[in-house]
Amino acid sequence: MASTVLSISQRSLENLQPKRTRRRSMTTNQPIRNFFAAIGRAFAFARVAFANTIIALIFLFVLISIVSVPGTPKVMDGTALILAPTGTLVEERGQLDPIDALMGLGVSQQTVVRDLIDAIESAAKDERVAMLLLELSEMSSASLTHLSDIGAALRAFREDSGKPVIASGTYFSQGQYFLASFADEIYMHPLGELMLTGMSAYQPYFRDLLDRLKVKIHIFRAGEYKAAVEPYTRSDMSPEAKEANRVMIDQLWSRYLNTVASNRDLPLEVIRTYSNAYDELLTSESGDMARVALNQGLVDELMTLDTFIEQLKQRIGEHEDTFKQIDTDSYLAAIRRPSFPSQKPSIGVLTATGTILMGDQPPGAIGAISTRNLIQDIRKDERIKALVVRVDSPGGSALASELIREELEQLQSSGVPVVVSMASTAASGGYWISATADQIWASPSTVTGSIGVFGIVPEIEATLSAIGINRDGIGTTPYSGSMDLMGSLDEGTQTVLQASVDFIYQTFLSLVARGRDMDIEDVDAIGQGRIWTGQDALELGLVDGLGNLEDSIRAAAELVELGDYDIKFLSTPLSPQEQFINQLIDNFGLAGVLSKSRWLSAVTRVSSSGVLDDVQRLMVLNDPKRVYAICAMCQSAPLL
Repeated sequence: MASTVLSISQRSLENLQPKRTRRRSMTTNQPIRNFFAAIGRAFAFARVAFANTIIALIFLFVLISIVSVPGTPKVMDGTALILAPTGTLVEERGQLDPIDALMGLGVSQQTVVRDLIDAIESAAKDERVAMLLLELSEMSSASLTHLSDIGAALRAFREDSGKPVIASGTYFSQGQYFLASFADEIYMHPLGELMLTGMSAYQPYFRDLLDRLKVKIHIFRAGEYKAAVEPYTRSDMSPEAKEANRVMIDQLWSRYLNTVASNRDLPLEVIRTYSNAYDELLTSESGDMARVALNQGLVDELMTLDTFIEQLKQRIGEHEDTFKQIDTDSYLAAIRRPSFPSQKPSIGVLTATGTILMGDQPPGAIGAISTRNLIQDIRKDERIKALVVRVDSPGGSALASELIREELEQLQSSGVPVVVSMASTAASGGYWISATADQIWASPSTVTGSIGVFGIVPEIEATLSAIGINRDGIGTTPYSGSMDLMGSLDEGTQTVLQASVDFIYQTFLSLVARGRDMDIEDVDAIGQGRIWTGQDALELGLVDGLGNLEDSIRAAAELVELGDYDIKFLSTPLSPQEQFINQLIDNFGLAGVLSKSRWLSAVTRVSSSGVLDDVQRLMVLNDPKRVYAICAMCQSAPLL
């Protein structure tokens, strides 16, 4: 309002000037006006040119797609199915902004775990598929839970079909190698590398930076272990956070080592020594990394790529100068048929992945409105007899979490049981939405718990004052303007915020106690913001069983006594524009092409740095009460 009054006053004063004076003023300012007008025209031209370029690109892609619509891929007899995941393994592919996607900004390749498992399970029964070939060089990161789920499918493939699984690579990260260890044979290039560097839990801390900028962070929390606020209040990790993180990563790493040792039929101590004393092993082999891996039994043979391809040609046959093969996407396109309405009852599967936020959110985030709408649709669908919620979330808004949990409880009240299946992470708000489900299942390596809440309010009054910007005014109550970023947080408002945080923490405890049939005091003892693995959560009573998504679906079917049923995967519907962009990216490999450009690679490296990730996570939080149930360390839970 003040700026409006000022502009009106200036206009009024200008109108009061004599006409000759005003004309002189306009003449004097004309060069400046022309300068800014020219800049405006330049920006307008650039904007139009950019828009026309985008439209031309879209038209070109559409034209190409019309002219060269690919037919259904053909699966040759005796072929090798190549599993070559790219980017990060995820439960659900996140939705890119359409313009960003076309420009290559924020492109992050992702592979949906369920697609890989579907391909493996189908190939086991497909007589045309002779073997599985793991090509893992483009897989950048994955959680131990997702890798274990795929590994279980590979093990079942070998046992049920008797067909071989072969892994080959010039280099294996430890995540890639974990998956490769499920293969019958592992081949590596003679100049390859395989290091097992272990797991860690590191994150950036901003306290010193904020002090230099004179930014004051007000923290309100409930829970001794609620470390989500530590990056803004400390310069290092607290002893409590180190204790909880140490327990978590030690358990996860122990599971990794035991699985690899079992898969390779090696003594556990061999794998442990490989990871702890690699420098000594490497020195003994004169720096030959590939030879270390071979001699320690982690790979079966060292072989160049050309030699490997020639062997496969002889083993399964040749086609177009290489061995007979089909990639995962083509194979899924060949075997998946359009689904038609069925009269059989269904088990619904709703994927809840990402940060929990208020409002309507795209895939890759959990929105209070969008998720509630999906659950309401399920309640109207008479064929869905039970719901499995696949949770992969570190939490977020406490209010949004409660709104989603309430909607799930309404579904339960209507007679549809809810089973939660925890993926890599289901902590804090992720556990909140799960708390009152009929059953909760987790993977042994799931990161869960973190039952605690916090509030965070930054204050930049001193920062602005240091550069000559001051704030003053009046209000009607002691709280008027007290939550303004530019103002200072008075004692009364701080009391209000801390009381709100304490109340929401008690609400959290009560929900868990009711859902898990525990005493509030017992929940508080294992709460306090502390994280647990799925294995620990089972022993503490926070989950009912250990298993994967398929185990959870079977459990849901048992609750409603279904023996024959369909599985219906549910997701937020995409707009026509989003569907179109997705088709362009998928059909023409746009994300992969753009992500390989030099300038984009530089942008991606900067934007995916830990520091910017932490700041971005803070910026998207949108709880109107500024109270969050989120596990900061879980957002960067150990990936392999």
